[in-house]
Amino acid sequence: MQASTILSAEESTDMTAGNNTSLDDMEQQVRAAIRSGNRRSVKTVAGWSLAGIAIVGVLAWWLWPTDQTNLWREAVVDRGDMVLTVTATGNLEPKSEVTVGAEISGLIREVKVIENDRVTAGRVLARFDTEELQVNLQQAQARLAVARARVAEARATREEARLNRQRIQALVARGTASQADLDSREATYQRATAQLALARASVKEAEAAVSAARTRLEKAVITSPIDGVVLLRSVEPGNTVAANFQTPELFVLAEDLRQMELHVSLDEADVAMAEAGQPATFTVDAWPDREFGARVLTVYLYPTVENNVVTYTTLLSVDNTELLLRPGMTATATIITGTREQALRVPNVALRFQPPVDGRRGGILSGPPGTGVREPEQGPGNTLWVLRNNQPTRIAVRTGYSDGRYTELLGDALQEGDRVLIGVQRTSAQD
Repeated sequence: MQASTILSAEESTDMTAGNNTSLDDMEQQVRAAIRSGNRRSVKTVAGWSLAGIAIVGVLAWWLWPTDQTNLWREAVVDRGDMVLTVTATGNLEPKSEVTVGAEISGLIREVKVIENDRVTAGRVLARFDTEELQVNLQQAQARLAVARARVAEARATREEARLNRQRIQALVARGTASQADLDSREATYQRATAQLALARASVKEAEAAVSAARTRLEKAVITSPIDGVVLLRSVEPGNTVAANFQTPELFVLAEDLRQMELHVSLDEADVAMAEAGQPATFTVDAWPDREFGARVLTVYLYPTVENNVVTYTTLLSVDNTELLLRPGMTATATIITGTREQALRVPNVALRFQPPVDGRRGGILSGPPGTGVREPEQGPGNTLWVLRNNQPTRIAVRTGYSDGRYTELLGDALQEGDRVLIGVQRTSAQD
């Protein structure tokens, strides 16, 4: 019993020693974790501090006011010749274009031309199948022959009635025939005369029918009405053409492509300056590096309104001797409407110029509103800017014509040799 007690005590001592060792290990681990966490916390705080300093530095650089200097670009008001023009776009068209159609219905048997073929007046372009038309003509001719035979028959009948009437008249004169017999013969003669007139009318009707049948047969051959070139062919052999309600278009011919017309749409603001006889030039996409000459033929009085935009069709004559231009090409035309000799002028860029706001960068740190330099006053559309005391000053001017690069100045607001602002380049005072 005593031995068992001693053994239990030894076991208890061993267990206590083991527990103490475990506690020491745990204590060391906890201290190591605390030291590691402290090191990470110090690094995190340091990182955020550096980031904050960098952000503050960037904002300070961006918002801190810095002075700027304007380098002004100027142009001189001068005198020079101005060529006044208006611009419009349109399409080239043949001077004379003819649409050839069919007046009869039927089957197309053959087509004799294709696009771009040159044709002369009277040349066959296409033919209809004429079998039915020829039969109709033969029938009409037969009816004409019958009508003429009836005329001969009616003429013989009338002659017979005339002779009978004469015999009755002689008998009545001798008293051997009654007046009733004479009246009957007279009526017979009148009816024979009417039948002859009817037969003659039938002949005319039959002749008209023959003429119509022959004309329809002739119209089965489509011929060119002009000397020219085939622009479009809209029919093929075997097609059936129906001309009951409207004339079908089979060919489009141009009389002479060496002389063409340019149809442009002129804006209503420019129409007052355009008139017949004015010279013009135009360009097309097919020949971008070449200008072609033209001349204004007429300006239509009737307007064209599309999307509330009013334009007037203007015709220009075009010499196409080289045959470089083709119908339908889109052209941009410049019409010379006049000249201004030695006009007081200014570059158009000067009229579009507006001085920038002259202040200091970083308005947040530059003080409350009103402490910076005032923005120049904005002027109307006809405004120029000049430098006075090194500050832009607005000058209101009256303008005249413009040639696209320069605008004429009217009045005496500016004189030849004056300088006007056309641009600005900003530089920092620290540069």
